Amino acid sequence: MTESASTPRLRATFAIYLGLVAASAVWGPVHDGGAAWYATGIAGFLCVALACLGRLWSSVFIAGHKDESLVTTGPYARLRHPLYACSMLGALGLGLTSRSVLLAAIVVVLIAALVIYAAACEEQFLAEQFPEEFAAYCAAVPHKWWPGTRAGPLPERVDVHPALYRKAFLDAGSFFALWLLVALAAELRG
Repeated sequence: MTESASTPRLRATFAIYLGLVAASAVWGPVHDGGAAWYATGIAGFLCVALACLGRLWSSVFIAGHKDESLVTTGPYARLRHPLYACSMLGALGLGLTSRSVLLAAIVVVLIAALVIYAAACEEQFLAEQFPEEFAAYCAAVPHKWWPGTRAGPLPERVDVHPALYRKAFLDAGSFFALWLLVALAAELRG
């Protein structure tokens, strides 16, 4: 496996999610057939589905271009870190699926800490690599985590790198697999 700057963060993310699956099997409310049980499961699934779609859409614009150029189109015209924002939404969805307020809070806080740190490192890198362009981008797109109302125009064409975009599909698939594992663990609890 090739080591990159993001490898430790990805390993930590994997460990957090494996811990959530294991904890979901033993910690949280027992399935009581009530509406809240089903509502949190549906809300969790919707968060994961939106996170996957958002990550795929964001990857169309950044895959293969990260570190080479400053990406400012597509979802990056509305917020500076759409991939990370979608990761936090996915973490919330997985936490909700556990049906445990405590587990949901823990997973969201841990994932948020990882992505906030990663975003700060990336912004420092971008400010050094593209000083004028990045300053203008930050002024035009002040929102890091929540989409602003400004929707930039979409480019007529986007250069997509299939091997890198394939990784985005695998990432999305892993979110759905994790959702299924957490949902099964919560169902079998108690």
